[in-house]
Amino acid sequence: MEKENKRRRFLKAGGLAVAGAGLASRKATAGEAALDAARSAQVPDGAEYDVIVIGAGFAGLTAARDLSLRGARTLLLEARNRIGGRTFSTRYAGHKIELGGTWIHWSQGYVWSEVNRYGLGIVESPGASPDDLALLSDGRLRKLKPEAAFPRLSEAMGRYCDVDGKGGSTIFPRAQDPLFSNAFMRFDRLSLQDRLDQLRLKDDTRAMVGSMLAINCHNDPRQGGFVDMLKWWSLGDFEMGRLFDKLSRYKIAEGTGALASAMLGDAKADLLLSTPVSSVGRGGGMAVVTTTEGKSFKARAVVCAVPMNVLDAIAFSPDIANAKRAASRAGHTGNGGKFYAHIKQKVGNWMGMSPFPNPITMAWTERQRDDGTLLVCFSPPGKLDQNDEEAVQAALRGLLPGAEVLATMGYQWGADPYSKGTWCWYRPNQLSHSFAELRRIEGNVFFASADSAKGWRGFIDGAIESGAETAHEVIGYLRGKA
Repeated sequence: MEKENKRRRFLKAGGLAVAGAGLASRKATAGEAALDAARSAQVPDGAEYDVIVIGAGFAGLTAARDLSLRGARTLLLEARNRIGGRTFSTRYAGHKIELGGTWIHWSQGYVWSEVNRYGLGIVESPGASPDDLALLSDGRLRKLKPEAAFPRLSEAMGRYCDVDGKGGSTIFPRAQDPLFSNAFMRFDRLSLQDRLDQLRLKDDTRAMVGSMLAINCHNDPRQGGFVDMLKWWSLGDFEMGRLFDKLSRYKIAEGTGALASAMLGDAKADLLLSTPVSSVGRGGGMAVVTTTEGKSFKARAVVCAVPMNVLDAIAFSPDIANAKRAASRAGHTGNGGKFYAHIKQKVGNWMGMSPFPNPITMAWTERQRDDGTLLVCFSPPGKLDQNDEEAVQAALRGLLPGAEVLATMGYQWGADPYSKGTWCWYRPNQLSHSFAELRRIEGNVFFASADSAKGWRGFIDGAIESGAETAHEVIGYLRGKA
């Protein structure tokens, strides 16, 4: 009973409530600014717009803002009661935490320019450059010094990605244009595990590489496509240290919700929250978007900015291509857990690593506190109930013996019908078979998503890239039809 009371106090402190499905939720939108309810109450059934954007994640927010600022009458529909999509800022004990997408980098030009545009700050995750490293390998816990272990990891990841004798540099020679070369196609059938099995790595080194692969695909490495690692390797300048900094070190000081709210504040679009879309019909140069409550809105063009894993839940008439539906039904691999654990111990700037199928494949210090340490933890799907403090404590003790968990907080993205997963990592053959199709325009229906971005696919940066490019395409389409 005391454990449950502590968990409820923790959720209350974070401004959250537990929904029936175990998802963290709250009435406020992402960020601190509440939305004007009247703004979403004055859109009559049957209203007509130039563009309707479905989904208010960063792809949809970007598209709606850019379209409306260029004069297109725009309606933004969001299924949830908040904006931000697969990002979700909240607070715990006076500090911001991110339940979804978090980290950015100055090499991610789309998001970095937005952060600068709105005058937001940057802070670091201290455990991303740890002073101490714990490695669980074949059931044995090793305490390592990062200055000795990370060079081994970097060398091993270099070997892992060197499939061309040139450090992997010829596979994606233009990281922001994945289809520029077809060199990747001979590796697209391989899983992450297939490639790992080709190498003879020592036990501890193999465990570190396995941990990286598991967190990257957020699943069993047997499910993740090897070429996505080669793509990230190119984006990371073919070096593990620089890649890790781009993945997990720098974040928005005010929270991702502050960026989402700033972008929405710039937009001149109408917004409807808590408005899931059931169908999109098109004909006669117009589209009709119908919500699950039976309301319909018309537009000259539609931007479908929902995650890849959700696309199949929307009915289209005429139907979208079978290849789009097949990709959505198969889904990308990102479906594990990301959660925070407040532990009693002060462990400094610490990181823990363990390969799949361990219940926590990576964890690190997110904040040092007077009353302990706040850790951010990642788990494969189905391996750990992140709301069960005793289970989390047992899992953490594999990496931190004696750890006492005071509270946990997370969001079950895989159980959320409007995300059905976390960040995008393609399965084998999806880059060659699905990527271009997911981007392809169908009549006056356009598609935008972090999951089909050319550059940092699966990241906030990729979502903004996709939204901006799609908005530009829509403006061209509307002008051509004027």
